[in-house]
Formats: sequence, structure tokens, C-alpha cells
Amino acid sequence: MRMNRQTKPLKPWHGVIVLGLSAVCVFLIGPALGEHMGLYGTLVSELLLLLVAVGCTWIFQGDFRSVFPIRKPTFYGMFGTFLLWMGVLILTLALTMLITYFFPAEMLGTSMGLSYTFMGVPALVAVVIVAVMPAFCEEAVFRGVVFNSFWPLGRGNKWIPIILTGCIFGAFHGSIWRFFPTAILGIAMAYILAETGNMVYAMFFHAINNLLPLLMTFALQFVWRIIYFASNSSYDAAIYGASADYGISFASVGVYIAGSGIGLFFIYIGNFLLHRGRPGYEGKIFSGKRKRHLYILIIASAVLFFLGIASIVGSAAAQGLGYMMRYHH
Repeated sequence: MRMNRQTKPLKPWHGVIVLGLSAVCVFLIGPALGEHMGLYGTLVSELLLLLVAVGCTWIFQGDFRSVFPIRKPTFYGMFGTFLLWMGVLILTLALTMLITYFFPAEMLGTSMGLSYTFMGVPALVAVVIVAVMPAFCEEAVFRGVVFNSFWPLGRGNKWIPIILTGCIFGAFHGSIWRFFPTAILGIAMAYILAETGNMVYAMFFHAINNLLPLLMTFALQFVWRIIYFASNSSYDAAIYGASADYGISFASVGVYIAGSGIGLFFIYIGNFLLHRGRPGYEGKIFSGKRKRHLYILIIASAVLFFLGIASIVGSAAAQGLGYMMRYHH
């Protein structure tokens, strides 16, 4: 006869313990494994995270269905998650470009280090390790045990555990230069879980977000191979030589800022589809009381657009003034 397992709600100190063990996996064990196993060391580190999440939930007598809410997703839910990811991505790209403008060497060094690691394994293996495994293992830790255990801290305000776990997620990426973009992504995934009660959507968000830079890396790898054959230099030299003079103008930042307003519309529509059919989300997307949301989106998008245009014009004017001063000297 099967015994019924007694379960208890997780408490905040349970989440703190899991974060401590996860930090050991990410910052100590992971790098050590990476030195000897490359990207395969990351796979082992991710599996250790999953073991920590599941094992601690068992030890703490947590309810697995509550801590890891896995349910059948809907088409509208998945499509809404995709649109929400698109919107958040557009906004974080603008922020990333702004940070890169002021700290190009730091941002480039982080990106190139990750890209070079991806190239050491077959493409399918890289997809599994970089996109699929974190969607399961990291979500089990951050949107599973940690989010569930920190939920009581909100005292009825869902945004406290959402923002808190999102910031912790950003900090776990180990780079101050990547903190804000990854924290925003973490907040978005925590919000999706809080609103849907289904971890599948957060996993999907996480997977496609990790898959995009991987696909871009493969595309750049193809370009770098062309440079390698054309220049008859070493492959490593072609890779780093292609990016040695990397830098962006503030006009480029302005382009991203000007276009980031569309991200707000993607977020709104994606959020609507996630809640489709629930009270307050009946009818058309901008019908009834939601018409004022449309006006707010238009105003916010217009502000971002003009800020971006002002950045572009200001950058062009500054460059023109610089050329004139050098010419007269």
C-alpha cells in the first residue's frame, strides 16, 4: 500500500539554504568543472542545481506540485509568453546597448568568453546545455524553491517576491555588467509564474531567451570562418581580430531606444494572451476600460522614440563638431 507523504509549506529560510547550495554549484563547482570539461562541466553544474532543488524540497517536506507547478500549457499562453519575451528582449537590448556604450570592454569580454565556449561542442549539444537544461534546472531553483519559499515575504503584495527573486537571478549570473538585463528577465519569468501558476511558461521563456544568443553565435561563427579563410590567419585571431575594434556610437544606442517602444506593445499583448478569458481580460485587447492602456502605451512609446531620436541627433552633432575642430586644428 502506498504511503501518503506529509507535506509542509516552504519557508524563507528554506530558500536561503537552497540559494547557498546553488551558489556553491554556480561559483565554485561549476568553474572548476568548466576548466576540465569545458561546456560539459556546465551540464554537470546544471544537473547539480536540479538535484539541490528537488533534494531540498524532499528534505523540507515541500509539496512538489506547489513548488514545481507543471501543467499542460495552452496555445494562447505559449504565444503570449513568446510575445512577452519579445517585448522584454527589446527593452533589455536597449539597456544592454546603453551599458555597452559606457563599458564596451567589460561587456565584450563577457560575451566573447561565452561565445568561445559554445564553439567547443557540437551545435545540438550546445542547444541542450545552454538552452534546454537551464530552462529546467535553473527554473527549478529560482522560480521553484526560491520563489515558492519567498512568497510569504510579500504579505499579499506579489511584486515583492517577484522583484526579489528576479534580482537574485540577475546576481547569480556573476557579472555586474549583466546584472540589470538578467534581473529584468528574471522578474519577467517570476511574474509569468505568479500570474499563471504554471512553470511551463517560465521554462519556455527561459529556453527561447537562451537559444537566441546561441543561434547568433553560430551565425557569427560562420562569418568568422569566412574571415579566417579570406585572411589566411589563425581561427582564433580571426575571431578576436574581428571584434578588436568593437565599439558603438551613441547614435546606435539611440536607434535601440527609439525602437524600444514597440516592446511595450509586445509586453501588453503577451500579458493579455496569458490572462485571456480571465476576469478583466475578456473581449478585445483594447476594448472597454483597456482603451486608456492604449493611450498610455502610445505616450510611453512616443517618449522613448523622441529620446532615441534626440540621442541620434545629439551624437551626430557631437561627431560633426569633433570633425570641425580637428579640421581647423
